[in-house]
Amino acid sequence: MQGTLTAMGLVQIGPAQRGALAEGHGARLRLDLAAQCVTVVVVGGDGVRDVDVTLLDPSGKALGHDTTRDAQATVRACVDASGEYVAVVQMVAGSGSFVAAAWSSGASGASDGHGAPDAPDAPDASDVKGDGTCASPLALTPGSTTGTTTSGESGHYASCARNEARELVYKLEVTQRQRVVVDVAAQFDSVVYLRKGECADPKAEIACNDDAPNADRSKIDVTVDPGTYYVFVDGLNREAGPFRMTAALEDVPLLADVCRRARVLAPGAPIAATTQAGFDNANASCGRGARGLDAPYRFDLGQRARVRITEHSDEVVPVVHLRRVCTDEPSEVACADTGVGTDDATFVGVLNAGSYTVFADTRDREASGRYTLRAESVPELGTGAPGDGCGDAIPLTGSEKVTGDTFFARDDVAGKCGGAGAPDVIYRVELARRSRVSARIDDEEGRHVLHLARACGDRGLELGCATHLDEALAAGVYFLTVDGLTADGFGRYVLDFRVRDIGGQETACKNPPILALGQRVSAVTSGAGDKFATSCGGRDDAQASPDRVYKIVLATRARVLLELTTPGWDGVLALRRSCVDVGATPRASEIECNNDADGPNKSRLSTMLEAGTYFVVVDGHGAASEGPFTLEYKR
Repeated sequence: MQGTLTAMGLVQIGPAQRGALAEGHGARLRLDLAAQCVTVVVVGGDGVRDVDVTLLDPSGKALGHDTTRDAQATVRACVDASGEYVAVVQMVAGSGSFVAAAWSSGASGASDGHGAPDAPDAPDASDVKGDGTCASPLALTPGSTTGTTTSGESGHYASCARNEARELVYKLEVTQRQRVVVDVAAQFDSVVYLRKGECADPKAEIACNDDAPNADRSKIDVTVDPGTYYVFVDGLNREAGPFRMTAALEDVPLLADVCRRARVLAPGAPIAATTQAGFDNANASCGRGARGLDAPYRFDLGQRARVRITEHSDEVVPVVHLRRVCTDEPSEVACADTGVGTDDATFVGVLNAGSYTVFADTRDREASGRYTLRAESVPELGTGAPGDGCGDAIPLTGSEKVTGDTFFARDDVAGKCGGAGAPDVIYRVELARRSRVSARIDDEEGRHVLHLARACGDRGLELGCATHLDEALAAGVYFLTVDGLTADGFGRYVLDFRVRDIGGQETACKNPPILALGQRVSAVTSGAGDKFATSCGGRDDAQASPDRVYKIVLATRARVLLELTTPGWDGVLALRRSCVDVGATPRASEIECNNDADGPNKSRLSTMLEAGTYFVVVDGHGAASEGPFTLEYKR
């Protein structure tokens, strides 16, 4: 193409401009032209089937438009006055790279068509007015430029890499909402960051990158609104040196146009897609604003129903949010950035009939990747699920982590702390002997509560209602319910259920050794068995250390001082009013607990007690913390 045009006596105006576009996307290339007749030629690469080009004058008026339907486009026009013109390249069909250049019949023009030019034609920063500071920034236009930070000053730092290196500052004017891509290839560990409006204010930073994809490369890719921006080319620590920077601007489709093209998200029909080559069309109230690339979907609901929408991705941090009106951010209905799975973002709730827009979004700026999006809906009152009713209660036979789902369940029972009108799943717990039972929700989609009762659905026989239950129970049958906290509290959950036989506790409490005033006892906990839980011995579900118990008898009111020494292991000292667990929780029996009084090998308790009988437990912190100890009782 170049040889043909040259043979025709045409002269290239400035360097060629290069870029790449996805189907349906466009790019604006600036051309500084003198009064002359020009020909703008665009040639698409592999994968391009139809590319168009339109030439606009400084006022935005179209001077000419390509009418062909192939991988190259040409527009000719005569320019009446010198000025800044724009060539709009549109990828009509296919996708891939392109090369664009302006040609004249030989009259001299304003030479520089700023885009992504061939590397040999890239202007050096020293050829551009400005000294690379906030007071006098270098001008940055689409295209490629070279420079060196060794000539800059050290007055600014980035949020992603604090440093003392020298930097160069470039000024970029954006006249309409566009995607800005700045790619820096350096001979040192480079950092690039972007500020809007206030060059010298670190709080004005809107994007920052170090090491993409390696220490010598840095890249920012962000969608911005019209305004003045400042690009900083900096170095990590005190590194500096030469670099090549490529800047590209791409028109961002209007959100209204994107919304009109939104795919339909049908319940039960998961969609696999990617946000690559997309834009940051919409932000949200969760997920740090959902600043990554996103895609909208239309979700139609024929009647009021329970709805669950899950975005799953192991490449980006997913965020899913819903709007009543696609283009109206205040019409947001809900936003979710968590789920039961670490790679999930799940919305659950009750929605009225109507049409909604669901955005499959990402949390981090510039982030893009593959994801799956799935929608589910069921009638508002549910359709039924395993464990949905007292007669269908699911048996729990021992300590286990149970994955359940109240999304399909109906409302059968409620606890004193919540659950009225909310779906629930019921479990049956049968204890052959006195046991300590604990239950907690580890992960959940909707908010749930737990209630435990001696009889299913009988509040009068309820033993506890909370998000975390911990009870000492006699042998018998009990019913544990996972219930929605409110009517729209439903979804998947992970129930951590633990049961521990405390028959050994009763045996140890029948005749514990008596501690006498002034007595010093030396013994070991190893092999004694784990019979007690303490308030300072770590997480309840993580305590599994052997322990020993002693008895103190006070004839009158007195101060009691207990000192425990555990050389080589982390001991815990607890004082109890009852040896056997009683009351709402095992800790209802505990008076005081101490761990690490003077380091991990020392525990101490000092308290005033009324006349009576008390019990001292020597335990270990966490699991498998055991060994020899010395216990001293004094006043």
